[in-house]
Amino acid sequence: MADVDVLVICGAAGVGKTSTAHEVSALLGRSGIAHATVDADELDRMHPWPVPGLPAFEPARTNLAALWSTYLGLGHTRLVLCGVFADLRQELAWIADAVPRAAFTVVRLTASPQVLAQRVRRREIGSGTEDQLERSTAQSEAIAAADPGGTLVVDTTGLTVEQVADRVVGLWPAARTAGRSRHRPPGTGRP
Repeated sequence: MADVDVLVICGAAGVGKTSTAHEVSALLGRSGIAHATVDADELDRMHPWPVPGLPAFEPARTNLAALWSTYLGLGHTRLVLCGVFADLRQELAWIADAVPRAAFTVVRLTASPQVLAQRVRRREIGSGTEDQLERSTAQSEAIAAADPGGTLVVDTTGLTVEQVADRVVGLWPAARTAGRSRHRPPGTGRP
């Protein structure tokens, strides 16, 4: 049985995951829905990466487990997690290990190639812009080909971040059933 609800917002670099996650968090907060938000990009931002002798996901898994333990101890039962997560089958396994007893809702964000290029060029600076654009384009194509059936998709093309967040929250059952808050005071055990 799931005691925790995780909303995974994923997609190619530059598609709007971090902005959407921040807006989802703001929307949930305005609705009084207790939650924690984590950007997976920060879970393994280190050098060298990958760590020699460890699976590439291990630093992120270890750090997410530590963060989630803290959030759970503070009474949270909802997590908004954003990241590229190109291979959902593989990556959901380490996420589930870090956040046990969780039900997952995965929403993949997409954008047209033109919009993706505009966003990457707007956010990247310096000599890495074209390399990032090539990576983002390749990620977008690979992700579309590898997504498991049933993956929820929101096309962000032509939408504001508020509109995207509203659609994403509408797809998350934990937000729709939030009338009964699953936040609990610290030290009261599992919900």
